[in-house]
Amino acid sequence: MAGIFKAYDIRGVYGEVLDAQMGYKIGVAFSNLIGAGKTIVIGRDGRPHSEELQAAFIEGVRDGGSHVVNMGLCTTPTSYFACVRGAFDGAAVITASHNPGQYNGIKLSRAKAVPVGYAEGINTMEAAINEDRLVKAGQRGDLTEQDFKPAYLDFLKEACAFTHKFKFAVDCGNGMGGFLIEDFLKKTEQEAVALFWDMDFTFPNHLANPLDFTTLEALQAKVRQKGLDFGVAFDGDADRCFFVDNQGEVVPADILTALIAVDFLKKRGPGAIIYDIRSSKVVAEQIIANGGTPVLCRVGHSFMKAKLREMDGPFGGELAGHFYFKDFFFADSAFYTMITVMNIIEESGKTLAELIAPFKIYVPSGEINFKTEIADDLLAEADTVFPNGQVNTIDGVRIDFPDWWFSLRKSNTEPLLRLVVEADKQDLLDEKVAAVRKWLGDRGAVEMAGGH
Repeated sequence: MAGIFKAYDIRGVYGEVLDAQMGYKIGVAFSNLIGAGKTIVIGRDGRPHSEELQAAFIEGVRDGGSHVVNMGLCTTPTSYFACVRGAFDGAAVITASHNPGQYNGIKLSRAKAVPVGYAEGINTMEAAINEDRLVKAGQRGDLTEQDFKPAYLDFLKEACAFTHKFKFAVDCGNGMGGFLIEDFLKKTEQEAVALFWDMDFTFPNHLANPLDFTTLEALQAKVRQKGLDFGVAFDGDADRCFFVDNQGEVVPADILTALIAVDFLKKRGPGAIIYDIRSSKVVAEQIIANGGTPVLCRVGHSFMKAKLREMDGPFGGELAGHFYFKDFFFADSAFYTMITVMNIIEESGKTLAELIAPFKIYVPSGEINFKTEIADDLLAEADTVFPNGQVNTIDGVRIDFPDWWFSLRKSNTEPLLRLVVEADKQDLLDEKVAAVRKWLGDRGAVEMAGGH
C-alpha cells in the first residue's frame, strides 16, 4: 500500500493512500488482530484531518466487532496510560508525530501498551487489506467516550518528587504537548516560559522534531536570555523530548540516558538499562561502573520497549529522544522524562550542565544521512573497508575500535543510510568522518542536508 505500513506504525500523506477509506479498512484489520468482543481505546492528535481519520478508523473497528472507547484529543503517551489503566485489549492513536502537517498516521498497541510494530501485527493487517480478507463481525462493537487526561495528569503529579519552583522553558512546537502543559503546570504549581504552546499542525514556527537541533535554537536563545535552569522541547505527539541545559547547550539524548541510568542504578540497585546502537560508549561504561547491565538494542520504539520488558529493566534511552520507564508501563513519555530530570536536578543540588559534564568525554558527529540504492552492499562491505574492529550487526553495522567507532544503519522509511561516528578527540573524529564520507561518496552515496 505505497509504503504507509512502516516498521513501527502506519503513516503517510493524508488524502493520498492514507485517507478515510483506508482508515476504515485499517480499523477492521486492527479489530481482527485484537479480536471481536475486545475493547480498544482510541485517541487522536490535533491535525485537521485527524478527526475524520479517527471517525473512519472507529467505524472499521466497530464493524470488525470490537468495542471502542473514544478518548478524543490526547498525546500518544496518554493513550498508553489509558490502555493500561483502563485494562483495555488494545489502543490506537491517530497521529503522525513530528511529520509535517500534510501527514497523518496511526500508532497501535495491544493490552498493557505493548506496541504493535510491523513484525508484531502490522504485516498481518497489511496482507489482509491487500488481499481483501477483512472480516466483519455479525455483531457490531459498542462506542463509548472517556477522557483520560485528568487521570494522566494525576499520574504525572504523583511522579513529581521536586518541591521548589524551577525556572524553565517549554517548547511544544505547536504540537500535542500544548494540550497538557498548562494543566500540568497548574497541578504541579510550576511556571514555565512558553514557546509555541498553541496547537497548530501547520507548524508555523518549526517542525515539532527536536532531533533536528535547528528546531531548538529558539529554546536555546530563551534559556540564555532569561538565565533559566533548563529548557525542554517536545515532539508532535509528546512521546519524545530533548533538553537544553542551563548554559543553553543541547543535551544529546545518549548523554541524558547516561544521567538517568546512573540515577536509577544508584537508587534501585542493579538492573538492565537498554540503549540503542547509535549511543555513545560512555553509556555502557557508566552503566557498568554503577552496577548495571548494559543491553544494546535495535533502533525503534517497538524494539526498545520489547527488550526493556523482556529484561524487566528500570529504564532505557534512545538517541532520537525516546526514554522508556518501567514505571510508565515500559513506554515513553516526554512529560514523564521531564519530571525525572527535574527530580534529579533538585535532589542533586547541581545544575543540569554540571550533572552531565562527567558524561561528555567523547566527541560525537551527530547523525549524517546518505542517499543510496545499495545500502545492503555498503553495510556488507563496511568491515572490510574498516577492518580489525569489533563488529555488531544487531541493527545495520556498528564497528568499535579502541579510540573511535561508527554506526551505519538503514532508515526504515527512506532509501537512506544513517551514519553516526564518535571518537576520543575532535581531530580523530574529523579524520574518521572524512574517511567514512569518502568511502560512501566513492560508492555513489549522496550526503543529505540537515544532519547535525
